[in-house]
Amino acid sequence: HAHDPSCRARAGLRALAILSYHRAMRTLFASLLVLVASTAFAEPYAVGSTLPPIELPDQHGELRKLDESVRAIVFTRDMKAGDVAKAAVEKAGPDLFDRNSAVYIVDVKGMPSLVKMLFARPAMKRRPYRLLVDDVGDKTADIPGGATYPTVLVLDKLRVTGIENPTSVEALIAALEKPAK
Repeated sequence: HAHDPSCRARAGLRALAILSYHRAMRTLFASLLVLVASTAFAEPYAVGSTLPPIELPDQHGELRKLDESVRAIVFTRDMKAGDVAKAAVEKAGPDLFDRNSAVYIVDVKGMPSLVKMLFARPAMKRRPYRLLVDDVGDKTADIPGGATYPTVLVLDKLRVTGIENPTSVEALIAALEKPAK
């Protein structure tokens, strides 16, 4: 058998197949490791983070891209936090966000579709101020907090210079009306 050319060829092919299999597995393992590492280490925005360009529709469906002119983002994930933001606008006026170069963003991914369609969307459309809506939650996933109380990201050219979680209407208004640093 040792001198049979067809036997040696089969053995060579078997060795080549095993080698190819091991290379493929190493490549697959390395690719999976990179994928897991890139998703596992995604962290919430913190002071010093720079926001990527975020584009979201407003409550009327018009796309708006956050740019360097935005000085603050007010972010909410649930109704209680949203009520604080809504009450702040009622107290300070419908131009609260615009006059402070702020953008209000709501994450509604946790809301049941029927509730969104029948109640939340129509209510949002009646608001006298612009709010951006993240239906999927992917564009706002790295914004910390936003549940129970709003999160305010204070920005300078899309770089986070401060993070606040105002627990009252007055504290939210004060966070937005601080002079720019």
